[in-house]
Amino acid sequence: MGAPLRLWRIADQACLIWRHWEGEYVFHHALANDTHRLSEAAGLVLLQLLEHGEREQTALANVCDLHEEDLDVILSALAKIDFVAWR
Repeated sequence: MGAPLRLWRIADQACLIWRHWEGEYVFHHALANDTHRLSEAAGLVLLQLLEHGEREQTALANVCDLHEEDLDVILSALAKIDFVAWR
């Protein structure tokens, strides 16, 4: 039996507003009133989740053209600031 799939999504309490400038994303979490500058890769991950809903981690890595290890680092960081959650 393989490892259980981890499904990632935008966190329930996240109310995200975003902009993109010159290879950098700026996301504002309206409920927390926090603004974060994110890398191109992190911004693409969030956009995929915003546009397509819940995604399995391997599929998300493939569509974002990221190594799973890199995606894991990005998702862990985004979870710490309450932008994403998994089940």
